[in-house]
Amino acid sequence: MVTVKIFGVARLRAGTGTFRCDENEVKNIDGLLNRIPNTTRKEAKDLVVLVNGNPAGRHRSLKDGDEVALLAPAGGG
Repeated sequence: MVTVKIFGVARLRAGTGTFRCDENEVKNIDGLLNRIPNTTRKEAKDLVVLVNGNPAGRHRSLKDGDEVALLAPAGGG
């Protein structure tokens, strides 16, 4: 299983802070982005993704035990 933790505004939109996915059904980050609750694909593509604490691209493979963190990009001004 892959554990997904969602932070910040993305967490508020998703309505949950954590969910799990079977790594056999979600092969990579790109596939995982389709499974974020209450979040459109367009919204998901802008999220910052970390896998086991390291930045990860959309095509990074996922394996059993991975922890994915999803964060909304920082804004400011």
